[in-house]
Amino acid sequence: MKAFNHFFIFLLCSYFSTTLLYGQSELTIATWGGSYENAQQTALFQPFEVATGTLVNTQKYSGDLAILNSDLLPDIIDMTLGDALIACDKKLIHKLDYKQILIKDKKHENPKSDFVKHSILPCGIAHLSYSTLIAYDEREFTGEKPQTISDFFDIKRFPGKRALNKSPSDILEWALIAEGVPIDQIYDLLSTERGMRIAFRRLDSIRDEIIWWDNPRQAASLLSTGKAVMASGYNGRFFSAQLDGAPITMIWDAQIIDWNVWVIPKQKDSNSKTVLKNNFIRFVIKAENMAKLAEIIPYGPSRKSALRRIGLHAEQGFSMRDQLPTATHHLDRALFRDANWYANTQNLRKTRFWDWLNQNKMGDAKEDN
Repeated sequence: MKAFNHFFIFLLCSYFSTTLLYGQSELTIATWGGSYENAQQTALFQPFEVATGTLVNTQKYSGDLAILNSDLLPDIIDMTLGDALIACDKKLIHKLDYKQILIKDKKHENPKSDFVKHSILPCGIAHLSYSTLIAYDEREFTGEKPQTISDFFDIKRFPGKRALNKSPSDILEWALIAEGVPIDQIYDLLSTERGMRIAFRRLDSIRDEIIWWDNPRQAASLLSTGKAVMASGYNGRFFSAQLDGAPITMIWDAQIIDWNVWVIPKQKDSNSKTVLKNNFIRFVIKAENMAKLAEIIPYGPSRKSALRRIGLHAEQGFSMRDQLPTATHHLDRALFRDANWYANTQNLRKTRFWDWLNQNKMGDAKEDN
C-alpha cells in the first residue's frame, strides 16, 4: 500500500509539474499562411498541442527581417535561410541550444548525422526544402506548351501576362538562365555589374506583360482566374491548387530550391519559456513529424530518415516523395539558391530592383478577399 501511495504521489507531481510547464503556456509561431500553414497545423502544431497542452498561435509572416523589430515579436519564426543568416549576423536571433534540441535516441547516437549537409546552423535549423518555379494555365496553351524558363520570357510564342513576386528574388537568376548562362555560373555572373545589366535587360523584354504579386497565395489565384497565363510561385502552393482542381501545370526547369529554418528571436524569456521553445523545435524536427508534413504538402525534409518515411498522399494515393522538389526527375536543371550570396547582396539587389521598377510604373495584383 505504501508503494502504491508513493507511486500515486509521483504521478500527481508529474502531472502538476507538466501543467506548470505546459498547461497554461502559449507559443506564437510566425509562418507563411495558406496551404503550407494548414499542413503545419495538421502535422506539427496540433500534435504538439495534444502532446504538451500548449496552445500554439500563428502569426502572419511574408519574409524579411521587419518582424524582428515589430511590437508583436513571435516566439519562433519559420524563416528562409538567407534571412536567417542575416538575422544571425545582426544578432537578432538566438544561437540554438542543440544539447536541448538534438537529443540522442536509439536510432541516432549522433542526431546531427541524420540531417543533410549545412542544415545545422548556429542560429537556426533548416527543416525543409521548397521550390520557387513557374507554372502556367493549361487552358491558355492547348497546342504547344511552355516547358522551359526561356519560354517564360518568350512573349511571341507564348503571349499573355506573367505574374511575378514583387521582389529581387528569383527573377534575376531566371533572366540569366533564359539568356543561356550555365546554371553553375549564375551567382558568379550576378556578382558583377555586367551580370546585373544582362539580367535587367532580359526583364525589360517582358516588363509590359508583368503583373506583380506580394502575397504567395495570389500566384495560383491569378492563374486560376485567367488574369495571368504564367506565374512564379511556390511548388507547394501550386500543388494544393492542383488538388483543388485548378488547371495548372508546373515547369520544373530552372526551379530554385531553398530552405526554411526554425529560428528563435531574441527577447527576455523565463527559463520555462526557453525550455518550451526548445521542446517545440525538438518536436517538429522529429523524423516522423517531418514525414507527416511532406505527405500533405511536397516540401522536402532535411532529415534523411524522414525522407525514407514519406509515404502516399492520404487522399490521392500517389507517392509524395515523387512530388518533392528534390525528387531525381526534378533536378536536371535545378538551381540551389546561394543563401550567402543573398545575404551579402540584400541591399544591392533591392536598390537595383526598385530603381529598375520605378523607371516605368507597372500594375500590381490586387489582394483577393
